[in-house]
This record gives sequence, structure tokens and C-alpha cells, in this order.
Amino acid sequence: MRHEVISSVQNPLVKRLHQLLNRKGREEQNRFLVEGAHLVEEALNSGAQVVTVLYDESRGIDPACLRALDERGTDVQVIAVSSAVLGKLTETKSPQGIVAEVKIDSENWAEWIERASERDYLLLVLDEIQDPGNLGTILRTAEAAGVDGVVLGEGSVDLYNGKVVRATMGALFRLPVFLRCLPEAIQTLQQQGANVLVSSLKENSLAYDEADYRGKAVIVIGNEGRGVSEQVARLADGYVHIPLYGRAESLNAAVAAGILVYEAQRKRIGQAVN
Repeated sequence: MRHEVISSVQNPLVKRLHQLLNRKGREEQNRFLVEGAHLVEEALNSGAQVVTVLYDESRGIDPACLRALDERGTDVQVIAVSSAVLGKLTETKSPQGIVAEVKIDSENWAEWIERASERDYLLLVLDEIQDPGNLGTILRTAEAAGVDGVVLGEGSVDLYNGKVVRATMGALFRLPVFLRCLPEAIQTLQQQGANVLVSSLKENSLAYDEADYRGKAVIVIGNEGRGVSEQVARLADGYVHIPLYGRAESLNAAVAAGILVYEAQRKRIGQAVN
């Protein structure tokens, strides 16, 4: 199979795609880049709106990506490029030889809320998470734990930052993530009867393994440095904490999120069985 070949970094398409390496470019074009064979395959197989796939002509297309492209049919443009072009479109020191341009398809919060009104769910809410690696790891962990969705608050790191996307290991394409104003989102969830539990070291907080995660449950994780904002914390139905037995003052946000969502699911699954 022969594809169009681009060898110059001055090519108009290459220049446009290069802009997707920064937040402003992603917001203006409503698209982002996915780098590496595994993530490109995940994007293709998930049904994400993949527009263009560019691969290193000297290395060829990864077999798994080629199979995924064959299954997608003709809706994806495939272009062979020089190593120099690929280097222009990647952030890692050792590019894996393939990138994809993907349309940002924002989840519809109103539709999700309407569908969820008649069922139980577990949601994870993130209040101003700043570190890309933390956000990506949290999303990967939440998807693995079977969380029903994640609400990402204003002031957080860009969901489509390259480091975030890579750290999710494909979970971004399988997990509903909603970008919302948190006070409004939390109040909407509470109107449905959701129990909002904020991770906090307040004196009246429960140990994480003593909390009730039944029904419609919402867990809130705060900023890496200052925790959950006071505006969000005031809306809590309860507070939970993870005991610290050593000298550390706090846990990494991604670690704390992982402990809480897995404990919540352990209890929810146990209650469903009983």
C-alpha cells in the first residue's frame, strides 16, 4: 500500500500539526496529537475521531496499527513522513515512529447526567490537578478500577497535554471525562442524591475504609499542593482520609485517588454480591 510522502518540515500540514503540541493550538483547532504505536492503535480501535496518521517512512507502519487502520476503512488519511518531520511532531526523546491527529470529542455532561439519574455510579472529581503525569495516572487507574466517569475541574492541567495522554496508556479513549465548573457539577450530582466524599485531613473525616460508597458515590481529590479548594470542600457530604503512618505529610494525588477508588469499588462489589 502506497501513501502520500511528506519529507519537509516546512510542509503546511506539518506546520499546522506542530501547533497541536501546545494548548493554544489544540484549543484553536479542537484537535490533539497521539504519539506511539500503542496509543495510536487504542485511538483507532476505540472509535475516536482519528483524522490523520503519520508514520516514519523508513520504519513502516506498526502491524497492529495497520490492522486497526484496515478495520477502520478509508475514513483516516495515512501519510508517510521523514524522520525529521516525525521529530517535529513528537515530544519524546526517542519517537516511536507514528503519530495520529485526533479530534477532541467532548463528552456530553447533560446527556450523561440524564442517563445516570436512574442508576448508581461511582464518579471521581479532580480539583485543579496540575501535574500531567498525575492526571494521566489517575485516569488510567480510574478506568482500570471501573469508575463510571471523571469530572475535571477548571484550573487543571490540559486534558490533551501530550504527557497526560501518554500517561493514560489509552484510558482517555475509554473513560468519560467531563470538563466542568466543579461547584455547579457537584450540586447537580447532589440533586440526584449523590453522596459527595472529599479527601481531606479535617478532624471530622472518616478513615477511607470506614466510609459508605453505596449508591451514587462521588470522590473528590484535590490539588497536589493545597488539596481540595474551600469552595468545593464546603459542598461535601462527608470527608475521608487515608491514614499516614510515617513522617510524610500527604500522599501523591494519583496514589490517593487509586486507594480511594479501589476501596470504593471493593465495598460496592461486595455489597452487590451480598
